[in-house]
Amino acid sequence: MEELTAHILKLEQSLLDTSVRNDPDRFGPLLDDSFFEYGKSGRRFSKADCLADGTLGSVNIRIRQFCLHRIGERAVLAVYRTEDMETGKMVNRSSIWESDGITWKMRFHQGTPVPVN
Repeated sequence: MEELTAHILKLEQSLLDTSVRNDPDRFGPLLDDSFFEYGKSGRRFSKADCLADGTLGSVNIRIRQFCLHRIGERAVLAVYRTEDMETGKMVNRSSIWESDGITWKMRFHQGTPVPVN
């Protein structure tokens, strides 16, 4: 499971990389065709929305407390927290990744802001 955790973490990190986020030919293959997301804004996005925009936008965030949970033979749930390196704001995040036996693709993602105390 450690090898799979490292692999999924690397995929998650690639989706935070500006060069990947601004290139649909690079981020598109990482998203399942049925992908959808509930962003930290509360808005819903589909893969088609992301591809139509041509970008996932720029971010400067770091992944913290990453862990992986197996939820099926070919599916995992990634749970982690991100920190915005410019504002210090934290967001709880979760992603479902599925494998076709060869490639892992993100099927679902959600970001929920952590309340400031």
